[in-house]
Amino acid sequence: MPPGLRREQGAQTLTARTHYGIPILQKAIFWDGNGEVSDNGLSLQYHRYVADRVALGLGTTAAAWWTGGRDVYSAEIEGLLRIHPVRDWPVFLDGSAGFQQANHRIPPGGTHWNFSFAFGGGFEVPIDRGVSLLTGVHFHHISNALGRENPRNPSQNEARLWIGFAWEF
Repeated sequence: MPPGLRREQGAQTLTARTHYGIPILQKAIFWDGNGEVSDNGLSLQYHRYVADRVALGLGTTAAAWWTGGRDVYSAEIEGLLRIHPVRDWPVFLDGSAGFQQANHRIPPGGTHWNFSFAFGGGFEVPIDRGVSLLTGVHFHHISNALGRENPRNPSQNEARLWIGFAWEF
């Protein structure tokens, strides 16, 4: 594999990426989804490799939700996990959990705040030593976590397609 990002313990990366979210209607995997709102946004993520091929990090995402009426904007802060399952393969697995605050209810009928989680995978294309192009897809879920018994607990599932650049420092 051409030189790209190091994945050894102690390595640190900064990733800037953009995404497009495609809503998944009704039940997806184990989670119900009532929202039907597409979104796109920008993310900034920091990862530190705590072991070879295993990184923990923090990220933030700013997103615009296209509701068909009033546009909704949100900010999300996330804890991150990245695992490269096979040494020298350009494939990785990602996961995140976080909190989202919006300027209006999202999904429509929901609340201004939501908890979130995501998981998926990606592919790394080394460009130069310490620089890579990354792309992937995540299952992303938001919910205000008021519980199944609460009639005001709309949530949204989506497939987030994303692309970005990572730099090692």
